[in-house]
Amino acid sequence: MSQIEIAQIIEQIKQEITVDSNGQGKASIRATARLADINDAGLLRSLKTAADISHSKLVEKLVRKRFECADILGWSQSGIPDVAVAAILHYYGFEAGKRCSQQARLACEAFESIGVRAWMQDIMGWIKPTTQPQQPPTPTLPPVEQRLHTLVEAMKTLAELTGGRLNPYMEQQVKDYAGNLLAEHNRKMLAPSDERWLGVVNFAESELGKKVPISGSHYRGHLGTWVRTFYPQLGDRQEDRLVNGTQQPVYVYACHDPAVVAGLTKAIEEFFAHPNPAVALKQAGAFSKKAVVTA
Repeated sequence: MSQIEIAQIIEQIKQEITVDSNGQGKASIRATARLADINDAGLLRSLKTAADISHSKLVEKLVRKRFECADILGWSQSGIPDVAVAAILHYYGFEAGKRCSQQARLACEAFESIGVRAWMQDIMGWIKPTTQPQQPPTPTLPPVEQRLHTLVEAMKTLAELTGGRLNPYMEQQVKDYAGNLLAEHNRKMLAPSDERWLGVVNFAESELGKKVPISGSHYRGHLGTWVRTFYPQLGDRQEDRLVNGTQQPVYVYACHDPAVVAGLTKAIEEFFAHPNPAVALKQAGAFSKKAVVTA
């Protein structure tokens, strides 16, 4: 018998082979017997000795392969697993004595390079299902108040380590910045959005790298007034944010809008280029209006 004839037999028994979603194959008793060139009734009788005290040599081999007798008895209904099919073919090809068949040996040779399971998968057109990568769990952060408290305690520890020489203004600025940053983070977590709303001082320092002083002709209060006075078209939205430890209304600008970003950049550059912004603001009547924080 040639490998061509083996291929013909395989095609004939194809309908009696199944492959599940995990890629594990099974063949009926008839299909396995055809592959081994033995009588299917004889194979069934041999497998049924799994219920007896004295097992057939084939069943003994399968038990050594870690198959349970109860499972072997059920193969007549459920089908023979692919690994057991390989063991049965090897038995009837090399271990069954007078009952060894050339066809079983040829079948073993045909399958030894890829294995019975891979062969069953191939003839049944089984394709390994793609698995979606698992998304890492979203980290759960402590409440804003707890994180801010931790930062404050850290600042206190830093003050102790520096002998109380920590700049109180800088400490308050760190507290304000952290509080606003955490609040902004929470808002994004609750309502995901590409929007970015920043105060003009925050924008100048974080986006343009400017150092906005707390006093002098170009101090931060004048910068906010400059934008509102000469560039009112950039917006008038206000939000409550931490400033010097208290919640205060702050003008914020849509920094997700390229036009607003360009306008803010131009206004800030003009502000720092002016020799005395306070004079220009006074001439424009800016100081007659109620001041609003511009952090």
